[in-house]
Amino acid sequence: MSRRQPDLVINALRMPLHVSATIEQQYEDFGGFTATPRRFANGAGLVQEAWRRVRTSISASGLVPPGLFSVDWTAPITMGCVAARSIQAPGNVFDLPAERRADAPPFGFAITAGGMIRPVDVAVDDHQATLAPLAGAVGYQVLWYPVMTVLAPVGPVLTFDAAGAVSGWQLIGEEV
Repeated sequence: MSRRQPDLVINALRMPLHVSATIEQQYEDFGGFTATPRRFANGAGLVQEAWRRVRTSISASGLVPPGLFSVDWTAPITMGCVAARSIQAPGNVFDLPAERRADAPPFGFAITAGGMIRPVDVAVDDHQATLAPLAGAVGYQVLWYPVMTVLAPVGPVLTFDAAGAVSGWQLIGEEV
């Protein structure tokens, strides 16, 4: 099993290493749900949810600023993410979301009884991933790189450290 960390892609614009030598991506849910359970008179809890989406924030720095000046930030943008999402289960067959990167295939691990992870081959058929079985495995985990359609009306926030000659930027997008 070999895996290459993909570059960040925004509206088909690839952010190469000199733009994002260091990069961090964060995902968080937001939406019409209760962050803490509602409580009944007897103390029983209830979580209410009307809708849920994902907000992602990206922070990066490199030698040059990102070439994103031509992006229309009033329209939805497509983001090829750099942080993998994952699912873990006792079985080795997983349903994957359709919105994932084609240039970075899913990868996976078998989890041993001792809590170690072992890389295993992953076969993908349409939106289903099957991880190669490993003798003694008690679980499996599959990872993929999402493609998100987000709204980011503010666009990137740019910074520049003149003393260190480092350009930094941050972008926050909310799933459409």
